[in-house]
Amino acid sequence: MYFLYLGFKTILLITIQPFSETRDGQAVYSVKLKNKAGMEAHFLTYGAILQRLIVPTGSTKTDVVLGYEDLGSYEEDNYFIGQLVGRNANRIANAEAVLDGKKIQLSANEGKNQLHGGFESFGKKVWSVTDLGDAVLFTYTSPDGDEGFPGNLETKFYVKLEEDNTLAMRYEATTDKETIVNLTRHEYFNMDAASGNGITNHQLQINASAYLPKTSQNVPSGELKAVADSPFDLQKPVNLKEHIAALDGGFDHNFVLNEDRDDAPAAQLISPDGKLKMELYCTQPGIQFYSADGIADFEGKYGKIAGNCPGLCLEPQHFPDAPNHEHFPTTVLKPSQRYEHDIRYTFSYE
Repeated sequence: MYFLYLGFKTILLITIQPFSETRDGQAVYSVKLKNKAGMEAHFLTYGAILQRLIVPTGSTKTDVVLGYEDLGSYEEDNYFIGQLVGRNANRIANAEAVLDGKKIQLSANEGKNQLHGGFESFGKKVWSVTDLGDAVLFTYTSPDGDEGFPGNLETKFYVKLEEDNTLAMRYEATTDKETIVNLTRHEYFNMDAASGNGITNHQLQINASAYLPKTSQNVPSGELKAVADSPFDLQKPVNLKEHIAALDGGFDHNFVLNEDRDDAPAAQLISPDGKLKMELYCTQPGIQFYSADGIADFEGKYGKIAGNCPGLCLEPQHFPDAPNHEHFPTTVLKPSQRYEHDIRYTFSYE
């Protein structure tokens, strides 16, 4: 899925302009992409945050992601809203891992664990941006020792809007020391946010016949468990309300994507009225589904969303705590290797 080399030129309007400054005086830019069909993706160079994702819906348009109007709110945000997450998505138990035969100690920002790369991870950094004509390139180099991770990690994040209303994204990363890399996105999707409603009446399907049970530390036990006959069975589109209510605290679990899904999406999300659909495609083995039960009365760019579950996250990634489970797909990156990862959000409206 190498979206930059499709052999044709997309008609795309790209606008890069000043947005604000961080508290320590770094300039932050707004990066807007718009395709011929009228779909728009608005990123910030702060955290490579997706501030808006505007999709044509008949005679109107719908912004399908939560966010804020101002940079200060993103700097204060603790929910990773709209961020590019790295160096490591999700949790590493006890903030420890073994690399090249040696134990390394990472920063612990969630009790004893590390979550989403540490205290000041990729979503809190200012990225450089380049207009490539039919795509945009964000770059950031994480220094050796950043949040405990060894190696200078050069990360590239490509973004393109395609004419079929697809937001196509690609990650590439290289390192000069053996390290851990597991990058993802942290959009909070809500196809009905402007009405003030949460996501419990959305429909969701995840193409996964197994998920990863968790320990009391909120990290995988190492078991792969079948979703059948449980609230985790999302193999067909289901209304989320009952499934979320069936779990104490809702969903914050990693689903093991079926390897034989061929060209089928890894997940699809459907609006409450059934008209707007997003299909998510990715090249990673898992998706973390977070129903945001712990976020109450969220207030963002469209006012307040009452109650819990204001949005939901679908985070394509390697499995949580992979460095501590030998049977999980590895997240170790060596200097001789290149990390590559693709995500696509494709929208349709009927």
